Amino acid sequence: MAHTHHAHTHGHPHGTPGHDQPDAGSMATLLDLDAAVTGHYLDDVADRIEGLSPRPARIIDLGSGTGTGTLALARRFPTAEVVALDNSTDLLERVAAAASRDGIADRVRTVTADLDSALPAEVCDVDVAWASSTMHHFADPGALLSSTFAAMRPGGVLAVVEIDELPTFLPAGTAEGEVERRLRATANARHWNAHPDWSSTIAAAGFDLVDTADIVTHIDNPPGTSRDYAAFWIGRARDGLADEIPDDDRAVLDRLLGDGPTSLAARDDLVVQARRVAWLARRPA
Repeated sequence: MAHTHHAHTHGHPHGTPGHDQPDAGSMATLLDLDAAVTGHYLDDVADRIEGLSPRPARIIDLGSGTGTGTLALARRFPTAEVVALDNSTDLLERVAAAASRDGIADRVRTVTADLDSALPAEVCDVDVAWASSTMHHFADPGALLSSTFAAMRPGGVLAVVEIDELPTFLPAGTAEGEVERRLRATANARHWNAHPDWSSTIAAAGFDLVDTADIVTHIDNPPGTSRDYAAFWIGRARDGLADEIPDDDRAVLDRLLGDGPTSLAARDDLVVQARRVAWLARRPA
């Protein structure tokens, strides 16, 4: 697991495996594409949560972004109130709009919050706390988890999820695939989306660690959305790492991002691969 810690300011939008601070629209696009292609991890982690807390009354999403986790949990637990917490009012408006379209606005609440070290004081009686690709962005994750523990009912469940292996889209063994893997290696060297093993931090906050699970994505013949996801992710990486990419590799990436016969849009051999890790913990009853 790539657990080297990399500090982020709270101004960096939640959940973005990136190099700088993208605008809210750019981040929202990336999050939505990731959810559309690799969203199976939500079902996997939700299954594990349900095994520990079958009928939660209140769920909180720490750094909700565009609401992928918020909405998935609201659908999975139809009697729960789900509270989306984020420092971006623009993204929270997207969450509220999506909840309204899904007919679950009565159970989804949005709260603008700085989560660098604590939950808002009014958040209490929590049964499930969810943090997907966000914990490493907070200035003091240990303090936030301690605050979450204090706000949680006995027996409550904490689920922390991180991207453990940045995605690739091109087949291994091809020239383009090798370029993409070198691009990912450069991103890893820059600590993109790096995170620690949260086990000790979770335990120090008072939780009992129940499970640590690797969630692997390997999709042959992925949906058409994967082409958009690949182009968006590779484009961001190409721009963010431009000074470190050899000229020959940059030329390959430019062809992939173009509109010619060798572009991502024209390929039918994409293979989506990624890996996440999830930590499941409980507040002792």
